[in-house]
Amino acid sequence: MNPQKLYISRAYVEFGPFTPDELRDFHARGILQEIDHIRAHGADDWLDLNQWLALGAPAKKLPAKKAAKKVAPQATAKVAKKAPAKKTAKKAAKKASPRRGPTV
Repeated sequence: MNPQKLYISRAYVEFGPFTPDELRDFHARGILQEIDHIRAHGADDWLDLNQWLALGAPAKKLPAKKAAKKVAPQATAKVAKKAPAKKTAKKAAKKASPRRGPTV
């Protein structure tokens, strides 16, 4: 079976071809505007979006979303904060090098 090819016209620019399911998806997502016109492949006449919708175009329903599973809260142990790497390296360098007095 060859799906029907449809074209969209917006501001005198033609887009397509699209399947009816694609246009229904565009409408559901708010991509189509009331100023858009639709025509079937090979047809000379354009229908405005509302006329096309009135012909029963959006009859197919989108699948329902599945409910998210609830997860029980887990006990979290406190983790000691680690010092940033730069500060730790500086402290280690100070401890490792012997202190020198002023040179004369």
